[in-house]
Amino acid sequence: MIMNIFAAKPFWLLAVLAGLIASLSGCAQVSSAKAGTPIAEVLKQYGKPAVTCPTKDGGRRMVWTQQPEGDKAYAVQVPKSGLIETPQQVLSVDSFSVMSNGEVWTREKVHCQFGPPANISRDGADGDEWIWGYRYMRVGDDPQMMYVYLGLNGASVTRYVSQPDPERNSEVAGRR
Repeated sequence: MIMNIFAAKPFWLLAVLAGLIASLSGCAQVSSAKAGTPIAEVLKQYGKPAVTCPTKDGGRRMVWTQQPEGDKAYAVQVPKSGLIETPQQVLSVDSFSVMSNGEVWTREKVHCQFGPPANISRDGADGDEWIWGYRYMRVGDDPQMMYVYLGLNGASVTRYVSQPDPERNSEVAGRR
């Protein structure tokens, strides 16, 4: 007996619509939030950020990130008014260069600026230097890792270096 697929149309249609809605909601990113939107509305629509830090002016900085696998993170400044400023993509060469501003960049400050890293490792003869790796895309779809070195005790940035992402760059991975 041949089953009439149209007889199951309501169930079939609901399943397709549910899948479509789920896939579209996964595409929504805080980057599309408009300046002046109440933070409560942003949280309702995009969920809880990976990082929330107090700012000097009494507001908050919130970071939504795609790390460890993605290459984007968006920061939103929320002044005391509770209305957000324009979301900023913080995983880029220009954004990382802020660590050269002459200030001491502590582990906490890096975390609040860029969100959690894609990976954390240790380096040195005794494995005593902490390194945070952030995935990002350089112009031209060039997958990179920004390695932020946090010194012998992991307290503050000593240097940062961009290198090809070893997991996503075919030349580094030996897949020419």
